Amino acid sequence: MRGLARARRVRGVALAFCGRHADALAELEAALELVAEDDLLPRCKALRALAIAAEEAGALDTALDWGVRAAEVARALGDPVQLGNTLLSIAVVRSRSGEPEAGLQQYHEVLALYEQAGEQAGCANVLNNMGINCKNLGRHAQALEYLDRAIAIGETEAAAAGACIIAALNRVEPLVALGRRDEALATLRQAIERTVGTGYRSAECHGHVLLGELLAAAGDDAAALAALERAVDLATRLGGRNHVARAHKALWALHKAAGRFEAALVHHEAFHEAERSQFNAESDRKLRSLQVRFDLARAQHDAAMARMESARLTAQTRTDALTGVANRRHLEERLRDEYARALRNGHPLAVAMIDIDDFKRINDRYGHATGDVVLREVASLLRRHCRDIDLVARYGGEEFCVVFVEAAADDALRVCEAMRAAVEAHGWPAIAPGLQVTLSLGLAERDGADGRQALVAAADARLYEAKRHGKNRVVPEVRPAA
Repeated sequence: MRGLARARRVRGVALAFCGRHADALAELEAALELVAEDDLLPRCKALRALAIAAEEAGALDTALDWGVRAAEVARALGDPVQLGNTLLSIAVVRSRSGEPEAGLQQYHEVLALYEQAGEQAGCANVLNNMGINCKNLGRHAQALEYLDRAIAIGETEAAAAGACIIAALNRVEPLVALGRRDEALATLRQAIERTVGTGYRSAECHGHVLLGELLAAAGDDAAALAALERAVDLATRLGGRNHVARAHKALWALHKAAGRFEAALVHHEAFHEAERSQFNAESDRKLRSLQVRFDLARAQHDAAMARMESARLTAQTRTDALTGVANRRHLEERLRDEYARALRNGHPLAVAMIDIDDFKRINDRYGHATGDVVLREVASLLRRHCRDIDLVARYGGEEFCVVFVEAAADDALRVCEAMRAAVEAHGWPAIAPGLQVTLSLGLAERDGADGRQALVAAADARLYEAKRHGKNRVVPEVRPAA
């Protein structure tokens, strides 16, 4: 009977981790029925297995009940390891139930029992969980202390190697919260390297997700993209739906922030597909508890799609389709706002009117397709030399306008000269043999409260002066000496 009870217990735990929660609980209850009341060790193990299976099913109240019963048997057994194991299950359930403080206190008791029994691998696992709870409680420095202790054990105990890797990954969020981003990145890269070839593929996948999120936050979009795509590949092959969902969610945010709305939509759909796959594999009980979350996620998804479509349409109405810079409408709106702000705060504001010299000749000689390429290249060169806060806009035809926000005329003049020189030195012959492009620029600075139209008119007047004096030059507005 004892052997049959053990077999059914092992099978029940396996079923629980396979997601067949109802079958698992039925199998484990049958295993418990086969164990005599006074056969304490197998009874303790069966009760703890029931606690684990109930926790996996999301039935946390039931899991807590089974865990308390297992702890009572373990205390009667007098075995510190078994008592530690059962209390560990209770601590996990309390932590998952939204009681991280209670779970942390329970972990302290478990840690003392494992230390008493010399269970170093168990100590590493508990310290890891303690670090997670402290992180969730916002005690980031304390979280690092526990996680570092877990890592120290893992470096000397082969049985705790897995806990060491997991603890290293768990260090990342507290380090970031404490402003130690460089250390977090170094820790994360080292942890990922340690997962390679060790069989901890899920940890490797988790590491790449964290790496992508961290690099994205640091603005390294290319590296973040590579890490997250690696995470998606690993998670897909492993069947790790939670990592797939998180990686796609991060990719969605990354593409959305960069204005790549179509790619963002693809990852947003993939994110929700992974979420659906997750809860489709759960039991009916857990499905019911997650249904509200799913409906909310769907509503959020639909709202996000609507916002992204609105952003795309807004971008179309504000962006010149050929060059990708702002259009005339956006220019007028932005200049109105920036002029009012400059007037209100006493900030400088400069505007440059820019014209491609002899553009009609370029179209006539090389064709309108080449003319379009020239317009796009000039727009790109102008943007490259401006700050993010400045605005480059296509004013019409071959004319552009640049609004220099909080920039005095001298600073704007240096940028204009750099833009003119960059266009002149650009590799135009690679586009069409013999092609050469230059710019004429007129620059004006806000003076008093004459209005934004007067500012544009002054820059435009300087532009025509540049044209009259031979083109390929910048003519600034000359202020009378004070």
